[in-house]
Amino acid sequence: MKTYKDVYRIRLRKSGAVQGVYSRNYHDEYDFNSVSGARDANCHGIYKDTDKYKVSKYRVTYELIEDDCLS
Repeated sequence: MKTYKDVYRIRLRKSGAVQGVYSRNYHDEYDFNSVSGARDANCHGIYKDTDKYKVSKYRVTYELIEDDCLS
C-alpha cells in the first residue's frame, strides 16, 4: 500500500540548495505543510525574500514494506 503527502521546501534561487531551518527540537526542519509555513519558518522573516529564496513543492510517497517488524 502506498500513501503520499505534499511538502514544501525552501531553496536558494541561485544554487537550488535546500535550506534547513533550525527548530526548537535541536535539529533542522526541511519539510513544511504550506508555502506560508515555509516562508514564516524563521522568526526574522529571512525566507520572505522572494528574490533570494523560492519554495518548491514535493510529493513524498510512503510505501509499506513490512507490516509487523519484530526485530
